Amino acid sequence: MKKVLVLPLFTMESGHHRSANALAEALQKHDPELQCAKVDFLSFVNAGLEKFISTLYLTWIKRFPSAYSTFYRLFFNKKSDIVQSAYEAIFLEKMEQLIEVKKPDLIVCTHSFPSFLVDKLKRYGVCDVPVLNLYTDFFINGLWGKEKVDLHCVPSKDIKNELLEMGIEEDKIIVSGILANDRLNRRKMNRYSDEKIHVILSGGSLGLGKNLPNLLQFSNSGLVEYKVLCGSNKALFEKVENLGSPHITPLPYIASAEQMNQLYGWADAIVTKPGGVTISESIRKKLLIFIHSVLPGQEEVNLDYLTNRGLAEKIDGSRPFEEQLLSFVSDSSRLFAVNKARHQYMNELEVRSCADLALIIERKLFAGRTTPKEKYLNDVFSKLYRSL
Repeated sequence: MKKVLVLPLFTMESGHHRSANALAEALQKHDPELQCAKVDFLSFVNAGLEKFISTLYLTWIKRFPSAYSTFYRLFFNKKSDIVQSAYEAIFLEKMEQLIEVKKPDLIVCTHSFPSFLVDKLKRYGVCDVPVLNLYTDFFINGLWGKEKVDLHCVPSKDIKNELLEMGIEEDKIIVSGILANDRLNRRKMNRYSDEKIHVILSGGSLGLGKNLPNLLQFSNSGLVEYKVLCGSNKALFEKVENLGSPHITPLPYIASAEQMNQLYGWADAIVTKPGGVTISESIRKKLLIFIHSVLPGQEEVNLDYLTNRGLAEKIDGSRPFEEQLLSFVSDSSRLFAVNKARHQYMNELEVRSCADLALIIERKLFAGRTTPKEKYLNDVFSKLYRSL
């Protein structure tokens, strides 16, 4: 029985978890006997440490966004020997212990921090487990392990070219896009007959609450229908509900990929933050993408990439959103440009589904590897054969 160890960062729900879950589901469908274990490394080290660091991160980006942005550019956006030496000294032995406890046949990293540590262990020759980097942003920061990674699942052809320039072998890179659940690959449902523009407002847990008044200002034209994803933000849910508008519906946290697929099928556009996984899902569902706010750090880099490629539009905070939306959808040249940009991006992908990626993983990373049980049975049958 093969074991896969999936390493996101933090226990709170995020794109790292959604992409990890999508791949794990596909791997288990491909091989029902395969076991996938998702472990937050910080929690393995110390549950209190995970809580402390996640709380510190959330507080930092909310209260001092510009300071965090500067910190990210200095220490993550490019290689930082200072940070990497500190991480190695504090956490490398713990990562070795985790791998020894779990005894995986494959390690999947959806965050740069565990990837860096596993790559170091492989460089030092104390780990021979195949490792896969599953990138969940539209760029690769300097912390990601690269040299000893066996398969890089990159978001775009641009990133593939970057890795090639670093000397990574081409057969170790596959342009998968940012992974989304295969249920989202289903054909979009027929257009609703109400002739309204259907819009998802997303980002409830971090950022949407303070932007909501501006986004919904002058939203009573009757031409636009809104569904607001409030996540676990109960205050936001109540705030939207108390608006009492027949055109605006709050939705609680949606865990089901099937439910999200139905919501995407309903929508024409999404207003969100530039988180990699949500944007990837929206591109696959052919939604118009509008950015209402940006968290400091990786989302700033994502936004630059998306706007440069014409895949998303940054909302002008000085004008009502609905005015901007109606102007956009009535401009055939702008609609043509965004459709072309989306088509070009999707054509870069070398695999279109997690199911296809599972086949590649089986061929590239599992081939020739045997589990302890399989090795034991092989040894038994080999001895029996020699005794005949």
